[in-house]
Amino acid sequence: MCFIAISGHAIKRACITSDPPRKKVSLGTLRSLYKKGEPISVITAHDFPSAHVADAAGIDIVLVGDSLAMVALGMEDTSEVTVDDMLVHCRSVARATRAAFTIGDLPMGSYEISPEQGLATAIRFTKEGRVKGIKLEGGKEMAPTIAKITQAGIPVLAHIGLTPQRQNALGGFRVQGKTSKGAMKVLEDALAVQEAGCFGMIIEAVPAEVASIITKKLSVPTIGIGAGNGCSGQVLVQVDMSGYFPPGRFLPKFVKQYGNVWAESLRAIESYRDEVKSRQYPAPEHTYPISNEEVEAFAKEAEKRNKPSVGPSCSALRRCVTTASNFCVALILRTSRLSWGADPMALKRTMTFSCSKLPALARAELASWGREVRTAEAVIVSGSSGDAGRSRVGEGGGDGEDRSGASVDSIVG
Repeated sequence: MCFIAISGHAIKRACITSDPPRKKVSLGTLRSLYKKGEPISVITAHDFPSAHVADAAGIDIVLVGDSLAMVALGMEDTSEVTVDDMLVHCRSVARATRAAFTIGDLPMGSYEISPEQGLATAIRFTKEGRVKGIKLEGGKEMAPTIAKITQAGIPVLAHIGLTPQRQNALGGFRVQGKTSKGAMKVLEDALAVQEAGCFGMIIEAVPAEVASIITKKLSVPTIGIGAGNGCSGQVLVQVDMSGYFPPGRFLPKFVKQYGNVWAESLRAIESYRDEVKSRQYPAPEHTYPISNEEVEAFAKEAEKRNKPSVGPSCSALRRCVTTASNFCVALILRTSRLSWGADPMALKRTMTFSCSKLPALARAELASWGREVRTAEAVIVSGSSGDAGRSRVGEGGGDGEDRSGASVDSIVG
C-alpha cells in the first residue's frame, strides 16, 4: 500500500508492504509445481500496469504474447507485430515483475527461416527484452530451432495445436485434433518439441480429452488454452478475462470473463469528466495549502503588474519603427532606349528607407540625372538595411522590361 504525506513544502511518498515479497519463480519452481500436480497459472501482459497487477496477484508465468498486436496495438492479427514492437513491451513487463517467470513471444518471421535466426532473436529477447525465456509456435518442424535455443541456455515454451501465426495455412482459427489422425499429429508435435528441450508447451484449441491424453504422455507441463482442465496449467489473455474491451467484442469460446474492467473504467472516467465540468474537482483536499498572508502579499504584487505604463508602450513603438526601418523598399526605375536615350546598363537603382517620402525622393533622383520619365516600370522588393531616412544609390541594369511584366506609365508625388 502506498500513501503520500505532505510536510511543509516537502511531498513524501511511502509504500508499506503488508505481505512479505514472493519468492522468484524459476524453472525449478515450475518443475516442482508440475511434479506436485499443482496447476501452473499463466496470463498475458503487455505493459507495466498489466504485468504489475499479474505479478501482485501471484501468477506463476507472465507471458508477453504476440496477441498484444490486437489487444494493445489495434492490429488486425498477430502477423503484423515486429520484433522491435515486442521488445518494447517485453521491457515494460520485465520492469513490473518481481517474482513471476517472464516469457517473450517470438513474432512471425523472426525464427522460421533457420535455427540460427531463431537463436539470434531469442538472444535479443533475453538481452534487450529482459525476459527469462521465449515462446515460439510450431511442432516437429520447429524442433531443430528449439534445440538450438535451449542449447544456448535460453528456456523455451513451445506452442502446438492451433498456432495463430499460421492461421492462413490452417484455414483460420480452427480447432485442431478433432479426428484421430489430427490428434496423432498434435501428439507427434508434442513429443518432438519435448525431445528438443522445451521446458513446457502451450496446447491451444484442442479437444479436452485429446489434450488430457497428450499431457499424460509427456514429462513436461502442458499449458492449456481452449484445451480443457486436464492440462498442467492454464493461460488466458488478460484483456479478455478481465473484460477490458467494449461491449459486443467477439470472445473465443474458451474465455471466461472474470471482471468488467471496461465498465468500471468507463464509469470512473465519466465521473471525472462530470466533476471537471461542474468544478467539483479538484476539491480543497486535492490542492496544496498556502497561508492567507502569502496570498494577500501575492495579490498586491500582482495588482501592481496590471497597471498600464506609458514608458514601455513608447519603447515598444520605437522598437516597431526601428524594425520597420530595417526593411527597405527599393524603387527600381527603368526605361527603354527610346524614352531614356541611354544604355540601360548605365541606369541607376535608387533604394530608400522612407516609404512616405518615396515619390519625392524618386523625382529628386531623376532630376539629378537630368531626364524626364515618360514610361517607367516599378518593382518593389524587400531587403535589410541600416538607419531610417538614409538612401543609397548603386549601379544596376536591366533590359528595359520588367521581369513580372507589370508597368507604370508615370510616377507622381
